[in-house]
Amino acid sequence: MKETTIKTSWEINAERWIKVMDNQEIASRIFTNEAVVNLLKNSKANKILDIGCGEGWLTRAITNMGKTGIGIDATAILLENAKEKGKETYYHLSYKDLSEGKKLAEAPFEAIVFNFCIYQNEELIPLLKKLRESLTITGEIIIQTMHPFFLIQNSLPYTSQWIPDSWKGLSGNFSDGHAWYARTFEGWLDDFQKAGLILNEIIEVTNQDLTPVSVIFKTQVK
Repeated sequence: MKETTIKTSWEINAERWIKVMDNQEIASRIFTNEAVVNLLKNSKANKILDIGCGEGWLTRAITNMGKTGIGIDATAILLENAKEKGKETYYHLSYKDLSEGKKLAEAPFEAIVFNFCIYQNEELIPLLKKLRESLTITGEIIIQTMHPFFLIQNSLPYTSQWIPDSWKGLSGNFSDGHAWYARTFEGWLDDFQKAGLILNEIIEVTNQDLTPVSVIFKTQVK
């Protein structure tokens, strides 16, 4: 999936996304937001990079923990909204920029977090490899993403595959959706191994009916 396609989709839908997030219109976020916030709150990491930060809700939450949160995103409209809402430092950068070695002055970080913002297939491994260089020796890369149970829920074969529309099923009248790559647990573990990461912990997040809504992976450099 071309990053330009993802970027265009987000630019088209940025204002709608801000409204949906401000109004808390995604029901599963009650559970997934709490899960990632609690994880970071209990983490020893004090300087945390929020990649794909969007309108900055998680970066602000990190600040509210008494920690240092830095956010990056490729969508200018979302970043401007984030800057209006908080005092944190934000950078307008893409995954391509990071994969090509763009460094931030605040590096190294004690944790790097991706919260529902990994859509790529082949591009993920080189991105993770390059981000290892921006971590402290004991730093972690934390990823929250759709639980692989999503595939079964949607009557799809249980195999890693492209899903055609990232906005499908969300309230907010989104349009021009981009594809995203859904991985099985085996797919995630294989990519972590290829990226030189060790998986330390898997957290499966469920809703009130105990249905899986997301999974959080905690990884470290080998």
